[in-house]
Amino acid sequence: MKICASLDWPLLHRSKYATLILLTLCVAGPLARPAVAQDLPRLEQQAIQAAVDRVADSLVQIQCVGGRQRVEGMTLGDGPGTGLIVSPDGLILTSRFHFARTPNAILVTLPSGERLAARRVATDSSRGLVLLKVDLPTGSPPLTVPPLASVASARPGAWALAVGRTFDPDAVNVSVGVISATDRVWGKAIQTDAKISPSNYGGALVDIAGRVWGLLVPLSPSRESKVAGAAWYDSGIGFAIPYETIRKILPRLARGEDLQSGFLGVSLVSEQNLFGIVPQIQRVHPDSPAATAGLQQGDRIVAVDRQPVATIAELKYQLKPHLAGDEVEILIERDGVQVGKTCVLANSGSIAWIKPEAAKQKPPAAGPLPPPRKKKRDPLDRL
Repeated sequence: MKICASLDWPLLHRSKYATLILLTLCVAGPLARPAVAQDLPRLEQQAIQAAVDRVADSLVQIQCVGGRQRVEGMTLGDGPGTGLIVSPDGLILTSRFHFARTPNAILVTLPSGERLAARRVATDSSRGLVLLKVDLPTGSPPLTVPPLASVASARPGAWALAVGRTFDPDAVNVSVGVISATDRVWGKAIQTDAKISPSNYGGALVDIAGRVWGLLVPLSPSRESKVAGAAWYDSGIGFAIPYETIRKILPRLARGEDLQSGFLGVSLVSEQNLFGIVPQIQRVHPDSPAATAGLQQGDRIVAVDRQPVATIAELKYQLKPHLAGDEVEILIERDGVQVGKTCVLANSGSIAWIKPEAAKQKPPAAGPLPPPRKKKRDPLDRL
């Protein structure tokens, strides 16, 4: 009886073996159990609707006016996007994807239907976030900040709702899925299989109780750009930046501080073998935090902030969530001796990255011209 009473009925209903499980576990239960099973679709719908209603007043529609139509080979539509209210006085967080086109104006439609001009306050290019501000008219009621869920409760298999406010500002849209994984994209994001369209970027990833886990954004583990990861939309691979992370950086964004990924300024041996070898420095770039701290070619990085790292993947997991300006403790091994170094990470643009040597080009053979050569990438992994 305790097993039956503690079952997660909506999750059970999603299983194709729901009927068999119900009959097996509840055969000794009262005759009312079949009636409960018949009510599962209705109870599921009620739970989802209640969760959506709880977060709806914290979602706004964002319309970017003007700007470029094509960015990094991707054609951008004119459709609206979604934003999440993060302060009662008009701060709204959304996805950087909507601003790839560099719009001439930004319009926000509040849940009340009121339409206001917005301005960009700051950008976090590492996590693909943009903070906006609308000035509320005198006498306007404060905006509604949503209830929050602990990221610890985002366990794989838990129900997840991707909620946005897009083409119809008077209604929200929702996609239902589960939490697929946590600490994805080098420790930055929660992953869900709920289908997320580009217009829902900037919306909320919500638990079944209507509490916000995070903000929906496109992300890629291999590169950072305004549209990186957007090609995966509606694929069942979606990401959300945990709200617990957002709360830590929100004061900096609200002050107008643009945030960027932090770099150590080193290149590592064997980019192709992320999981098989200890991270060893192949190159220390000039004017970098690594150079300032005295790191050298051949040093092996064995820990970051007292967290052991045995592979390049583990090193990325420890470093990638950090921002430029963050201080990190690096433990290296040199000639069999471990030495601690303190580094203040820098943005990529402040480091004099050494370019890879240009490949020697053979004279063209007779016949049709070959296709243009792609720009040579550094075969080493930069961090």
